[in-house]
Amino acid sequence: MLLHALITSVLLTQAPTSQPAPATTDTPMRDTASQAASSDSAVPMPAPGTKATALPLLTLDEAIALAEKQSPSLDAARARLQQSKELGNKAWSGYLPSVTASGSYIRNPQELTFALPGAPDPITLQKRDQLSGQISARQALIVPTLWPAIKNAYLGEKVAGLTAENSRREILFSVAQAYLGAASLREAMAVQEQLLEVRRGFERDAQNRFEVGDVERLALLRATLDRKQAEQEVVRSRNAYATAKSSLAALLARPVDFDVAPPKQTAVSLPAETGDAASAEKTALDRRPDASAARLNVDLARGGRKQVVMEYLPSLHATGNVSTSNTAGLTGVASTWTAGLALSWNLFDGGLREANLRESSGKIAEANANLRGTEEKIRDEVRKARSELESSEVNLSTAEERVKLAWESARLAKQSFDAGASTYLQVTDVNATLASAQMSAVTEALNVQLSRLALARATGLFDPTGNALAPVQ
Repeated sequence: MLLHALITSVLLTQAPTSQPAPATTDTPMRDTASQAASSDSAVPMPAPGTKATALPLLTLDEAIALAEKQSPSLDAARARLQQSKELGNKAWSGYLPSVTASGSYIRNPQELTFALPGAPDPITLQKRDQLSGQISARQALIVPTLWPAIKNAYLGEKVAGLTAENSRREILFSVAQAYLGAASLREAMAVQEQLLEVRRGFERDAQNRFEVGDVERLALLRATLDRKQAEQEVVRSRNAYATAKSSLAALLARPVDFDVAPPKQTAVSLPAETGDAASAEKTALDRRPDASAARLNVDLARGGRKQVVMEYLPSLHATGNVSTSNTAGLTGVASTWTAGLALSWNLFDGGLREANLRESSGKIAEANANLRGTEEKIRDEVRKARSELESSEVNLSTAEERVKLAWESARLAKQSFDAGASTYLQVTDVNATLASAQMSAVTEALNVQLSRLALARATGLFDPTGNALAPVQ
């Protein structure tokens, strides 16, 4: 945007050549208070010939890529996703064999032996230091409750993946919002700084005219007041820009050692699917991760009810046991083993399964209600985003027209002032209107960009990098 050029080409910064004026702006003035106000400004500007230290520019694409690489919030989402990938392994552990080993040492007060007639050696029944060990194995053969449990575990992994993907998009959306806001504030700050230079020129011009008796003291006071107000606006805009950069740096987990580059008008494109209201809503329901997660939660609730139903069926396990001891006993065998099948069937548990069935039915109803609520929320967000984009585009068009009209008014006012047909205060008011129109155009341009971002997010099409953490179904 050519805001700086428009301001510097239109606003009155020096007296007409037909009026006598001092040769330089450093000529002593009669009003020492006005001179101090003009020369000792609250907002210092770079001296001529000096070059301000330029910070490296951070583009919107670079900011989004950096956020995806090192954002703490996104790293936490990835960690939660990694944890959820163990749900399937936990469910399968019930069907895989389990092996336990145990051992014992017992110190007895005395050793017991038993001698049989005709036996060459006595039989030891109990040693003073007795050692024993045992290994047991158990393998599930038919466990009906595990069938839906394993399926539910994989559904839970998918839900966790979609939740993490939704978090990733929300984080990148926040970064894009923060970036565009900082870029707009930087442009507004530049306009305010340029306007301050203009106000200083007005004040010098009013002082020179007052020196030669061409204007009244009221004009000088008005110019000084305008300059002070411009200094205040510069300080406010600089602080706002610094605050916006600090917020952006926190999202990116990096120092505030950068400047944002003003994004182009095409930095935020409008997806073709958003042109029609019905198409936009359908796209949102199909493409948004939170909608897919809500649908899977319904399946997950139904799977939980199936798991309760399966508790009415019996379970069959294979078992095995190997044990050894340093005492053979009467059998003369120190080691032994067993193998068998174990059938268990819970015939009555006090009504617990019936209560769980009623509870699971309620969870299914809750999941269906949450799904409907999520879909209605998504439709509402799409409708609001479309309306806000339409309003912001109209407001931007109006603001640009205001800039054109204000620019023409300022040009005519300068010509009228040079011809002596208007007063200094009238020119000041016209130029103040131009500056206000320029600032309004900056704000409305930001609103258009943010509205496009919001619409892309609402329809599930905001994915600037395409590095999805989980596929959206």
